[in-house]
Amino acid sequence: MEHEAAEAGHAAGSGFPPFDQIGDFGVSQIFWLVLTFGVLYFAVATVFLPKIRKAVEDRDGAIKADVAKAAVLSASADASVKQFEAQIAEARARARDTASKAKAESDARTSAETTKVEADLNARLAAAEARINDTRAKAMANVSAVAEDAAAAIAERLTGAKPSPAAVKSAVAGVMGA
Repeated sequence: MEHEAAEAGHAAGSGFPPFDQIGDFGVSQIFWLVLTFGVLYFAVATVFLPKIRKAVEDRDGAIKADVAKAAVLSASADASVKQFEAQIAEARARARDTASKAKAESDARTSAETTKVEADLNARLAAAEARINDTRAKAMANVSAVAEDAAAAIAERLTGAKPSPAAVKSAVAGVMGA
């Protein structure tokens, strides 16, 4: 019997148990649901969304400001790099000029020193050649005197008579000149 009563109660209702209870309390629950949804929607639309929108706009503004600052700093850094590169190029040019001037001065000093040393060597060489020529002339004079003495001694031994000094001198000069 109970089972029959439950089936009869079930057949008399709407068929879906949660909606079976809408009767007395259902209208007030729907009213409060709509009212709560409306208050929350109004609070979100008037209080929270403007704050969120302002925070997003502030963040976008801060990002744009940071990007602008970064662009300015990047341009400043690029200008500094170009200025630094120009200073480096100028320093290299000055270093090349200084090196070439130093090389030219060194070459000039070396050339002057070489010329001076060559002149000194040439003077020494000329003096040495003069001494050699003087020594040769003296030696030749002595050779001539020694040859005359030797020729006179040889002629005297061979012939037994002492030859005249003029004849010996003439014979030695003829042999040495030829």
